[in-house]
Amino acid sequence: HLDDVALLIKLLHRLVDQGASLLVIEHHLDVIKNADWLLDLGPEAGSEGGKLISAGTPETVAECRTSHTATYLAPLVSKKSSRSLRLHEEPASSAKSTITREEIVVRGARHHNLKNFDLEIPRNKMVVVTGLSGSGKSTLAFDLLFSEGQRRYLDCLNTYARQFVEQLEKPDVDSIVGLPPSVAIEQRTTRGGRKSTVATVTEVYQFLRLLYAKLGVQHDPKTGEPAIRQSSADIVKRIRRQLRSAKRLDLLAPLIRGRKGFHTEVARWAVKKGFKLLRVDGKWIEPEKFQPLDRYKEHQIDLLVDQITPKRKDLPALISQALSLGKGTLYALDPNGKSTIYSHHLFCPGSGRSFDELDPRLFSFNSPHGWCSECQGYGTVLVKPPQVDTEDEAEKEQKLEWAREELSDGDLLPCPSCQGARLNPVACAVRFAGKTVPEINAMSVQDFEKFFQKLRFSPREAAIVRDIEPEIKQRLHFLRHVGLDYLNLDRSAPTLSGGESQRIRLAAQLGSNLQGVLYVLDEPTIGLHPRDNEKLLGILRNLRDRGNSLVVVEHDEDTMRAADHIIDLGPGAGIHGGEIVAEGNWKEIDAKGRSATARLLGEPIRHPARGKRRTIDSSTTWIKIKGATARNIHGLDVSLPLHRLTALSGVSGSGKSTLVREILLPAASPDKKKKDPRWKSVNGTETIDRVVEVDQSPIGKTPRSTVATYLGLMDDLRALFANLPAAKQSGFTASHFSHNAGPGRCAACDGAGTIRVQMSFLPPADVRCEECNGLRWKPEILAIRYRDISIQQALSLSAEQAAEFFSVHPRLATPCRLLKETGLGYLQLGQTSPTLSGGEAQRLKLVTEL
Repeated sequence: HLDDVALLIKLLHRLVDQGASLLVIEHHLDVIKNADWLLDLGPEAGSEGGKLISAGTPETVAECRTSHTATYLAPLVSKKSSRSLRLHEEPASSAKSTITREEIVVRGARHHNLKNFDLEIPRNKMVVVTGLSGSGKSTLAFDLLFSEGQRRYLDCLNTYARQFVEQLEKPDVDSIVGLPPSVAIEQRTTRGGRKSTVATVTEVYQFLRLLYAKLGVQHDPKTGEPAIRQSSADIVKRIRRQLRSAKRLDLLAPLIRGRKGFHTEVARWAVKKGFKLLRVDGKWIEPEKFQPLDRYKEHQIDLLVDQITPKRKDLPALISQALSLGKGTLYALDPNGKSTIYSHHLFCPGSGRSFDELDPRLFSFNSPHGWCSECQGYGTVLVKPPQVDTEDEAEKEQKLEWAREELSDGDLLPCPSCQGARLNPVACAVRFAGKTVPEINAMSVQDFEKFFQKLRFSPREAAIVRDIEPEIKQRLHFLRHVGLDYLNLDRSAPTLSGGESQRIRLAAQLGSNLQGVLYVLDEPTIGLHPRDNEKLLGILRNLRDRGNSLVVVEHDEDTMRAADHIIDLGPGAGIHGGEIVAEGNWKEIDAKGRSATARLLGEPIRHPARGKRRTIDSSTTWIKIKGATARNIHGLDVSLPLHRLTALSGVSGSGKSTLVREILLPAASPDKKKKDPRWKSVNGTETIDRVVEVDQSPIGKTPRSTVATYLGLMDDLRALFANLPAAKQSGFTASHFSHNAGPGRCAACDGAGTIRVQMSFLPPADVRCEECNGLRWKPEILAIRYRDISIQQALSLSAEQAAEFFSVHPRLATPCRLLKETGLGYLQLGQTSPTLSGGEAQRLKLVTEL
């Protein structure tokens, strides 16, 4: 500050007045002006500097025309000098930005199939992006807006922090202005790990752990007694009270507790310090006569500090010495041989067991501090642990974890040690308000909210939970608000239905209380009953009204009606899409009527679509399940007609996913168990050869998995090219035409077409392979052509183009034609699996069955 500069200048002058010589390297003009002599170097920097431009008083240097310092110093040394004078002051810009803060402005969007359009998205509004499947909705919402919003936020982090975060690809767009930090709530490619629960996803459990660490009371897992701690003064009082009846007590300090070894050094130390007796594994021994103990057995060694009576005046000092030697613990032994434990630490008076201070990690089933050692926090054990061919323990553990995630519930049993509680015995024995953590976790959201509302805290407790209590209550309120208060807190994430998972993630975002964020949602109404739609829309409005922007990829009519703004992409899918065909509010979209969305809103789908329904009469065969029991289904009798299209409806959480996944799927399976506790009897499944679950999970996780490989087209495609005369003449087999393996793929990129270059603190760059120019195969393989196209060009065809091109090859043409009929004709045969949406993956599975 200028005031501090003035004090500094006085200090410098004082040093000179005392006889010192000062040379000060300085840019501050006030210091320069106060100098007795000034040396000015320059005229520029680096090789252009190093010369003495001027020397003399500040007034002399200020007159030098070649000095940059003089330009700024001259006004200060002149008589008209003013501290408010600023040189080269530029006027404030009067031009107003053409872009307001009320909109996100996208210019030149060309990412994937987007057709280089400009777009203005209103901020702090609910915007729905709709259009045909494959028209570019997810590209606009996730690959453009979300990725760029997150990428910019991550770029604000320092380089050290960025190395721990996956770097995102920069989208192909000219500019995006006014984009806030973004949060995506999308169609999950997985249903969540088996360690994820309702409580952990909503962060209720994180605050619950903190609550138990602060206010929980440790109990002994075996005796059930509460652990206590005492101050030195408390211990003195208790021992005086004990002496009234015992008359004499031996004060012992525990030196070794449950440790293996010879322990001769303990005896040598006792001799050196002048102590007379040790109690070794319950027997009294003089330190001089101590013999090495069994090295491989656990031992207990106590030191006799002194013998005390009621008349001892140095009792506090002796107790303090015993506590010091015993590291906070001492034993008081009466004449009858009964030992009483006194300790500064948590310990159980009944068993004598000591406990560590409560820590939030103790209640985490993701941490070795808290998890059950047998099941490692899963609550279940494998019926048949898979064979893992590795000696490395860490790698073995990782592979077992992956195997566990892939297994069905039928391959798992409740953990015999923790009975599904996931935590170790010490963590399970901590109580708060009379409840353990597993007992709280077993409650439904509704029951826990009632329990928590009834709690009354003392002034001390209220001060401790001041920040924790509202966080828990708020999250429970939001779970009730989204209609999920029937769920148990320990309900595993993979067992939730799609609608439940989506709403839980939304409730978690409501609980985070963020503002000024762009939320990008992917079809949040998927799996929701019409009754629950209004609840969902209420959540979205709540998020918006807090000052957040919402971009929702959606087909649902109610959501479109509730939107402030709608962007309709089309007109077709794939290369035929990527354009904005309509934009505005609901009424404007409906009035324009040019898009497929507007047409279907005006003319709803005819029911039944095939003209009439299939009859169900006495000749219809049925699957009949009696006494179905799982989760919230108890003793249900249900019948399903075979060879018919059956719809299973009910509000979200009514048991639809449970009935299908946990009862019908295993019950109808040809290799089902004869007896299963999940049902009493199953009839009518004799004619079923196999059962297929078609969900929205991804069909492949690596870029090497493509539409063609999943549909099984690659084998026929490779065989087609391998049987061409030119291929036979060159000795090429079908394996030469595989880009995943075989001698025909490019050796430089292993058939990927790109080479990934790792760049420190920047996203890994996928660089086109220079050897094959991104074409994946060797030149001699690409020279083999069928009707003038190579195998690489064949994979570049869309399903619609391929159906026509390979029309004389039914094994190739039929799947492509089915793709077109199911609205996936725009997909390229070589399109990688990770780029497919959940809906596309689901329809691709149906096409595979057809």
